[in-house]
Amino acid sequence: MEITFLGTGAPLHVSRATTGMLVTAEGCAPLLLDTCGGFELPRSLNSAGFPLAQIRNVIVTHRHFDHSGGLMALFLANMPLDIHALDDTYTGICEMKAGSIPDTELHQEVRHHRVQFGERREIGGLAVEFLQVEHRVPTTAVRITHRGRTIAFSADSLPCEGLTAAARNADLFICDTMCAERDGDGARDRTRSLMHPTAREAAEISKQAGAHRLACVHIARFGSAQNILEEAQTVFGGRVEVPNDGDRYSI
Repeated sequence: MEITFLGTGAPLHVSRATTGMLVTAEGCAPLLLDTCGGFELPRSLNSAGFPLAQIRNVIVTHRHFDHSGGLMALFLANMPLDIHALDDTYTGICEMKAGSIPDTELHQEVRHHRVQFGERREIGGLAVEFLQVEHRVPTTAVRITHRGRTIAFSADSLPCEGLTAAARNADLFICDTMCAERDGDGARDRTRSLMHPTAREAAEISKQAGAHRLACVHIARFGSAQNILEEAQTVFGGRVEVPNDGDRYSI
């Protein structure tokens, strides 16, 4: 498997697009995992060498616009889409469309595939599992497995049982980590109020879960990528990275 980071920042970050990733594997259809926040999605896909027309399968972890907003660009492109999302998430997507592009007709092959916590399904040849985590709105973490290799994505969440279960023995655990505690009390408290883990907490989850590799994304404008990297490295014994937009990892 390969994962391409289309966006690695939190909202209002001046140099990083918001969260989105593309998972590809031999013999499988590309899988878009969250959609960035808007029209940066087609630019990010194009920069990574993936035309919009290649995208059909989409997972949206929750309704917040920095994870779901790129669907508006896909809707405007009049594309067939299979959208895998919780009911609350899809309701938010429909509300966003009604408020922003009400006069745009969806492609007749746009379909919502209802996600329920704890279920597993195949999407384009990839085995996908959905796990409940703790955020301000209903949110699912995701595990994607292909040929014995697993990528886990936290989505937005406080440290919780579901997050540890998602990261369990993952070859790569991608965690929405807004800041490091060494960024200061204000950054730490802001991160907690927004219901995200710090770098230390992401590393503790990775260690407890036996993950092999940790990638910290969703970097806040008040967070330092270097502090996040160094803080996580002091706790987690495995490989730690803070990807940039456009980075591609082989798993």
